[in-house]
Amino acid sequence: MSTSSYGAKEEIKLKTDIVALISEYVKVKKAGASFMAVCPFHQEKTASMHVSPDKGMWYCHGCGEGGDVFGFVMRMEGLDFMGAMRFLAKKAGVTLSEQDNKEQSERSMLVKINASAATYYHEVLKKAPQAEAARAYAAKRKLTDATLEEWSIGFSLDAWEGAIGFLKQKGVTDEQAYYAGLVSKSAQGRGYFDRFRGRLMFPIVDHNGNVVGFTARIMPGPDGKDPKDEAKYVNTSQTLVYNKSNVLYGLSLAKQDIKKNNLAVVVEGNMDVIASHQAGVRNVVGSSGTSFTGEQLALLKRFTDRLVLSFDNDPAGETAARRSIDAAVAAGFTVRILRLPAGVKDPDDCIKQGVEIWTKAVADAAPYMEWYIDLARSRTDFHNPDSVRATSESLLKEVAKLSSPVEQSYWIRSLSQLFETPESTLFEAVQRFSRGVTRVTVDTRAPEAARRPALPLKPRLSREGIVSQNVVGLALSWPDLGAAVIAAIVPEAVDEEFRPLYTEFILFYNAQRSGDASASTFRQSLEQQGSRDLADRAAALELLAEREFIGLTHEERRDSLSRLIGELKQLHKARRQNELRHAMAQAEKSGDMATIEDVQRQLSELIV
Repeated sequence: MSTSSYGAKEEIKLKTDIVALISEYVKVKKAGASFMAVCPFHQEKTASMHVSPDKGMWYCHGCGEGGDVFGFVMRMEGLDFMGAMRFLAKKAGVTLSEQDNKEQSERSMLVKINASAATYYHEVLKKAPQAEAARAYAAKRKLTDATLEEWSIGFSLDAWEGAIGFLKQKGVTDEQAYYAGLVSKSAQGRGYFDRFRGRLMFPIVDHNGNVVGFTARIMPGPDGKDPKDEAKYVNTSQTLVYNKSNVLYGLSLAKQDIKKNNLAVVVEGNMDVIASHQAGVRNVVGSSGTSFTGEQLALLKRFTDRLVLSFDNDPAGETAARRSIDAAVAAGFTVRILRLPAGVKDPDDCIKQGVEIWTKAVADAAPYMEWYIDLARSRTDFHNPDSVRATSESLLKEVAKLSSPVEQSYWIRSLSQLFETPESTLFEAVQRFSRGVTRVTVDTRAPEAARRPALPLKPRLSREGIVSQNVVGLALSWPDLGAAVIAAIVPEAVDEEFRPLYTEFILFYNAQRSGDASASTFRQSLEQQGSRDLADRAAALELLAEREFIGLTHEERRDSLSRLIGELKQLHKARRQNELRHAMAQAEKSGDMATIEDVQRQLSELIV
């Protein structure tokens, strides 16, 4: 199976002078071997956009935007990727019509293959003797037959060629099933086997009702607990039709209710979405455990501009909530935070205790600033001036991000009471912080594939983020350093801002070592997969690494990398300790002895 428009894309890149292209929009000046320009995507006076003719890439050090010629045209002209292809093809004299038709044909084929697989998995769950435990588990989770049908929930046999055998009967080749993300290649590259085995299968459906992939949940063991040595959830790898950042679980079934209620409730897990729909609250979608992307927000904006966010009550959930708030507010949404009753771990658990409790929690969701204030109140030592100062500055910076003076005044009044400080003093502080804030915006009107969070000033990275950025950038830019990074750093140690890219890099590196790589470079591999956002991110990190480390000798770069790896390991260890201590505090409050013992074990392992 070909990658359709990939060859034409490379021809367009080859025939397009990126410096000349960008010069049509902004003034470009030579700076050494590269060029600099004033970035057209955020307000600035000093040129901070780096243009590299050698790499065919651009990157703005001010706002964090970057990419190739396609990414630039998509942003400047408000086009989707194929629109940018046609725009640039015309300028470069490249014919695309045949390529367009071929890609559309491939997309249609992959959707049909996924739909066939969903039918197969669903029939296995309903009828196969080997699925008895899965049926019992579904019953234990209170899933009705009607719900299993509506969501096409299925089960994958614990076999190497269950789905492969079925698909072959339907005329699907192993290679086609591989490109649909349903099967994997053997390590030697001489055969294929089922990617999903012995798991409960949740079809992932796009907003138009097309099955584009699957989420597969591991089955609990005889003790009712999930096995520790396997991932709880496995998703379809990125394909021509499935990109995690473009999908919200359940949107095709929820969109009419979202529009009717002018409200979307966003939860983390698939089971939370399904349980809510089964209980009759159907304006609910799932983020699949991640913070929002611009594409997801653009989809939701078609149906509502009001969101209620419900994330897990743990450090990861809080981080996802904060990032989602920033992105959603930037996209023009009114955002509230849903707080579950004490002792309730997630929406599914809440619904089991009573749908009226869940309905009330949705109705009582508070403005996100109130959530921030409540968090700060619970964590601040009001007898410690340093603690009070740090908390007040953090909250006032959030107020400074608000575009409405009326909203600012409202929250300043609340903070004045909390800190027993005159409103005028707090207002002056907000004005001071406002001067350092560039409002973030997300264009939800651009064509679908062009929609991304446009961050005129990228959120300031933590130290862990900065170190991760440098480590991953070095790995991408110098292949011999990449091996050292992979040998020393697990994906969990990398800041989540860069973790998806690093995980894909590890997969590419391993594929190259086994002779199973279909592309010669990492960015080429990402583009073949359709992972344009990650390809752009990879290019940006390469340019950053080039700027930071190009002047060093090879040995100096190795020494720098060694120091950075050591620091990243220490930062990861400290983060894990903080997460575990927070989990311990929560477990002690609820008297959960099993969790306490598990956390104590993990803490002991970290200390060793």
